[in-house]
Amino acid sequence: MKLKDIFKMEMYKNRNDVPYLVVIAILTGMAAVASILGVFMIENSINQSTLLVLEVILIVFTIIGLSVFFLLYPFHLLNVDYKNKVMSLIFASGVSRGKYYFVKISATILSSLIAILVILLIPIVTFLIVYPDTFVEFVQNVITSFKSSDIISFVLSAIVGLVASIVTLTTAVIITKGKVSGIFLYFGFSWIVSMIQSFSFIGHIADIGSTAVSYYLYTALILSIIQTAVFVLIGLYVLRKQDL
Repeated sequence: MKLKDIFKMEMYKNRNDVPYLVVIAILTGMAAVASILGVFMIENSINQSTLLVLEVILIVFTIIGLSVFFLLYPFHLLNVDYKNKVMSLIFASGVSRGKYYFVKISATILSSLIAILVILLIPIVTFLIVYPDTFVEFVQNVITSFKSSDIISFVLSAIVGLVASIVTLTTAVIITKGKVSGIFLYFGFSWIVSMIQSFSFIGHIADIGSTAVSYYLYTALILSIIQTAVFVLIGLYVLRKQDL
């Protein structure tokens, strides 16, 4: 089976996962109502207690829901083949474990990004329509406050950081064979990574100049690349040795 066919198969499974599509739809609706209601109240200077309470409840539950979703959704996508006990069938059909590993991570990242975009699309569009001047001013401040190299480093660091997080979660899922304990193992891995990052920043905690900003961004980028490489090697090794 070709690599693109495996990828298409994974994306097909992800976009037809009805329970999580329902969750995405609910979170999208909550985010949309919260953003539209918030803008309406601000623009019309409405301080009615009932609407304020409703807005606060919507914002709090939307934030909590998004936080839980952005952990459980990638975990679900990664462990579904273990859960359905089809891993052995996939590899028996001639699919390379290495190819499957990288395709699974790619499909999970893409599906997660699409889900994030769908959920946050209406709030973002609402903000851009109602407050275009604020957005332009924010962009101008970012451009003037930071060097172009720092902005590029920030974007790269965010992208590589996301990949590193998914790779780490994938390794936890593989080691635990898709069990719920994989989430706790992921937290353990993340704690170790955060401790290493903290030690690397200790010498620059008191420095708030432009040099420190560049240091933080480049260090975060390098550490994310190292984290990705380490957990890719661990995940591939365990997957290739795993008895399914």
